[in-house]
Amino acid sequence: MQRLNSTSLALCLLLAAGAPTLAQNSGSIGQQAAPSAKQDSNLPNIDKVLSSAVESIGGREKLEEIKNLHTVMTMSVMGSTITTENKWSREGGRFNSSQSPFGNSEMGTDGKVAWMKMPGDRYVIMEEEQAKQLDGQASLHMNLLDPKRMREDMETLEVVAQEEFNGNAAYKVRFVPKDNQGSGFMYFDARDGRPLGMTQTDETPMGKQTTTITLGDWKTIEGVQFFHKMTIESPNMPGGSVEMKVTKLEVNALDESTFELPEQVKELAASEEAGEGEGEGDQGSANAGDEIKLEDLAEAHQERARMMVEQMKSGGKEAIDRMLPRLEQTLESMPEGDDKLTMRYVIQELKKVK
Repeated sequence: MQRLNSTSLALCLLLAAGAPTLAQNSGSIGQQAAPSAKQDSNLPNIDKVLSSAVESIGGREKLEEIKNLHTVMTMSVMGSTITTENKWSREGGRFNSSQSPFGNSEMGTDGKVAWMKMPGDRYVIMEEEQAKQLDGQASLHMNLLDPKRMREDMETLEVVAQEEFNGNAAYKVRFVPKDNQGSGFMYFDARDGRPLGMTQTDETPMGKQTTTITLGDWKTIEGVQFFHKMTIESPNMPGGSVEMKVTKLEVNALDESTFELPEQVKELAASEEAGEGEGEGDQGSANAGDEIKLEDLAEAHQERARMMVEQMKSGGKEAIDRMLPRLEQTLESMPEGDDKLTMRYVIQELKKVK
């Protein structure tokens, strides 16, 4: 694998901490949306907006006919291509993998046991919070298109205004997840109900920062309209925005054997059930040796590492817990050098968050 320079390292951390998490559900930004004002009597209620959204993409019957979904998405960042593959089953099976010049990842579940593949073809069983991350990533399209799934995760869904979004008249819907993590606003086309995107605002050490996700390039497959482009705009993104394109989308083309546990995972699950599990921390420690100090890093890396740690800490412990396995996996695939030492420092500091 090519050596990572400081710019590539920053992108690697960004992808681990930001974009994939945003994609997994409507909840990666930590600041709760402000309480809404009294609803305008001229606005439709949330049931009507969500019902229109379903009809706009093909109707409830067609949505329910989706038993499994297979998607491949790519994005180009600073001349590098990152590919993400998701497999989703209504029966509970999930699979997510990503390939990039910065390292590869692979994780899945049969609906009961969630696993992650580590470098060296070693597998670990993921904890509950990590399994939730997998579910969110693999369920990306279904979560954003099916209000029934959306409602399951939300404490609050209410129509608060009609305003323009990406050049379209839209109904603005305030959402608050049940875990109160990642409140914000979703937007639905006021003409036909189609979901247009969402916005979320985060309090960071650099002040408030807003992330906007826009859905586009809709295509009909098996009677259902799917978005084939997702644009993420954020001050955290290189160049201010990243565009993810769907290069493959198949409906009901997967066999349930797709989600069968790898043999090593079956053995691990059996050992855990028998009380012989390897225990926490088997994913490898990034803190081998003496503690790394900021001044131990190359001068060109110090300020970037400090800002990365502060920004990730601002998301809270739950967000950090979701990030760490992916960062540790990336660490194992990095060559020795300044970039790897910087990554060790970032992981070390994040692990101090209680």
